[in-house]
Amino acid sequence: MCLCWQEDVFAQADTVAVQLKIDEARALFSENPKKSLHTAFQANGLANTSDRKHLIAFSLNTIGSAYNYMGNNDSAIYYHQQALLIQREIQDDLGIGRSLTNIGIAYTSNGLNDKAIKCFLEAEQKFIKVKFDIGLSKLYNSMGSLFYNINDFNNSIIYYKKGIAISKKLDDVVLNYSLKINLANVYGSVNKSSEALALYKESYFAVKADSNYSDLIMVCNNMCHEYLDLKNFALAKQYSDEALSLIKNYEIEDYLKTTSFSNQADILAHEGHFAEAVVFVDSALSMLKDSPDFAKEIGLKYQLGKMLHKNGNYERSYEVLMDALNLKDTLYNKNLKEKLSEINTIHEVEKKESQIQLLSDAQEKQKIINYLLIGVACISFIAIVVLISSYKRKKRDNEIIQIQKNEVILKNTLVEEKQKEILDSINYAKRIQYSLLASDKLLQENLPEHFLYFKPKDVVSGDFYWGSKVVSSSVSVREESRDENFILVTADSTGHGVPGAIMSMLNISCLNEAISADKLTQPADILNATREKIINHLSNDGSAEGGKDGMDCSLVSFDFKNKKLIYAAANNPVWVVRSLSLFEGGVRRTGDVEFIALVADRMPIGKHDKDIIPFTQHEFDLQSGDMVYTFTDGFPDQFGGPNGKKFKYKKLEELLMSISHESMEIQKQKLEEVFENWKGDLEQIDDVCIIGVRV
Repeated sequence: MCLCWQEDVFAQADTVAVQLKIDEARALFSENPKKSLHTAFQANGLANTSDRKHLIAFSLNTIGSAYNYMGNNDSAIYYHQQALLIQREIQDDLGIGRSLTNIGIAYTSNGLNDKAIKCFLEAEQKFIKVKFDIGLSKLYNSMGSLFYNINDFNNSIIYYKKGIAISKKLDDVVLNYSLKINLANVYGSVNKSSEALALYKESYFAVKADSNYSDLIMVCNNMCHEYLDLKNFALAKQYSDEALSLIKNYEIEDYLKTTSFSNQADILAHEGHFAEAVVFVDSALSMLKDSPDFAKEIGLKYQLGKMLHKNGNYERSYEVLMDALNLKDTLYNKNLKEKLSEINTIHEVEKKESQIQLLSDAQEKQKIINYLLIGVACISFIAIVVLISSYKRKKRDNEIIQIQKNEVILKNTLVEEKQKEILDSINYAKRIQYSLLASDKLLQENLPEHFLYFKPKDVVSGDFYWGSKVVSSSVSVREESRDENFILVTADSTGHGVPGAIMSMLNISCLNEAISADKLTQPADILNATREKIINHLSNDGSAEGGKDGMDCSLVSFDFKNKKLIYAAANNPVWVVRSLSLFEGGVRRTGDVEFIALVADRMPIGKHDKDIIPFTQHEFDLQSGDMVYTFTDGFPDQFGGPNGKKFKYKKLEELLMSISHESMEIQKQKLEEVFENWKGDLEQIDDVCIIGVRV
């Protein structure tokens, strides 16, 4: 929330007519900006007639503020700067502080943050000098918002806290809770939920007492979001329900409704009501059609995709997630155009400022020249010639320097923005990919003793792990109680990074369809169906033979009740380490282990010379205490060690045998330590994924 700057009405106006027009113009700012601007120009005309400089400056600031409300920041800056010139001339420190604050706000709207900060800091000194506390508090709010928008959260917190302290001393309730809400938003952004919630609660009661229902809904939405992050669904639901109740009873802006609906969808999803959750997200998306907010639309579509996936609508889920990715690309192109426009704006503003400064310098020089002409006309004439020549040369040099400076700024900005947008896109793709992997909750519920060591080479990964429950084939569907096996897939998709991540999403979709849509339960049948779907999807990829991409993987079906492991594997083996018990001298001794390698079919899941050969299904009897390991080739293929060689499978086999008796946490820790020590300063060459399960 950003508080617009409001100047106080002068207690004593030199010209009543001017004062009345200024008051009328300022009263119309938000209601009718165009009429406000017209009235402000009338006030300025009267002020110029009265020749009262402080009134002229005041009327110019009013014109600038009217332009600001209309969104014309360039004109706002120009008129505020005209007011500033007059206030500097008459040494009006309070007026200077006000004008600088107005200019800083307009600069912030134009994205000229460095210039805005410079104005704000000078305004701060002026307000401190004249002890104008209300102006300081509002100024600190603007500075907190500026630093928040550029992700400088430390400075944002500092200035919001300063504003809160002053507003508390002034007993300005509205300004105080507005600043607290803003500070709470910053704490939420840096994952300080307890601090954010404390401020939201304080603001909640103040806003409620003030009957400010829009802000009350916003606070309820924010508190709901924080409690969702903390997994406190009971309190999250309490504040979500209150927000929805207020929406029903009052006229509320759509952007607040979309946030409330999104929060409610998350709560319904947690309760397992995925169909109802989808309705809420769809409603939120429909509200964005008239005034689209690309960032919010992307977030809602990502949320909708997850809800649809949970509800079993995999086809629409895939379509919505792809829409989100395409919209992300659109937003990137839009932001790039805006940045180019912003660079042009910087150039235009600096040019206007240069013209204003030159005008001011010329006026000062003319005064000096006039004084000198009275005493020494000849010396003045020579001085004028020298000054004009120097001015032209300096102007010419400055223009050349400015052109070069603008070229450098443009190139640097384009490079930085493109890099940032690429990273943002990849991080967003990571969120989508991770939503499709087996969740911690799913693994914990079905594999109570397990560890997962997952280390992508890049932000997103070609390796993935996925799981699903299936009905055991040995159980009749007519029985009331049916045994369920848990399927665990550990896979290495073709490629890594972004191409690998996209391939992994296709692979997961095909696996999901084979189990959920085709109702397959046997590992070999699932891999055969998945291979067929992948080949069909990639047959029209533009290559001469049709796509040969796919994955290597192991698909393991755990039947813990009968201690059976049923599996099928494409290139990736499954290893079992079994603890042995021996008798020596009548005493049982444990600790020796047996290594069992469960073989894989030597062909991938995808187009291949052997793609008409079905995958082989195997069954293996498990024993209590067995450690089952599934993995991809990233760990054994990593280069490192003293001679920069591959780690290799034999060394990995020995490592797993040596740590198999340890707890899950320690096994994962030792794998991480060995991998990092082996890799050293060398680059990680591939994604790494190892999963261990104790029977």
